[in-house]
Amino acid sequence: MTDSRTYRDALGRYPTGVTIVTTFDEGKAIGMTVNSFASVSLDPRLVLWSVEHGTERYKRFVDAKDYAINVLAADQAGLAHACAIEPDLRACHAAWEGETAPLIEGCVARFLCRQNSVITAGDHDIIIGDVVDFDTPRDVSALVFYTSNYCEPG
Repeated sequence: MTDSRTYRDALGRYPTGVTIVTTFDEGKAIGMTVNSFASVSLDPRLVLWSVEHGTERYKRFVDAKDYAINVLAADQAGLAHACAIEPDLRACHAAWEGETAPLIEGCVARFLCRQNSVITAGDHDIIIGDVVDFDTPRDVSALVFYTSNYCEPG
């Protein structure tokens, strides 16, 4: 068997989109960079993402009833990096709108979700959300994560 770093590197050869999942926690806009976003169902509209049990943000996000999944544009790599380190959207210099959950400006797509269910799987929880609204603010290339680097598709 190979070690966990080798396994992680192998998984990193699959390019993924980059999102920031956002919510309000005690009135503060917080976010977390996530690349585990996927569509589950078109009817009803369901999406999923996963959060590691060991992250300091775990409880804040697994307890969030309303959240947004913000699909980042290729020119938002700096924001992706900032939110991977710091949960406070203001400290990350993110601009957003929205009352139910923060909708980050400049994204290629944004999905406003209500938590549907949480499924424990290994060291992560899979969070399934009902999509209550969505938009596509910009028609530009999305940000991609590949071999531990942010890049533009193509």
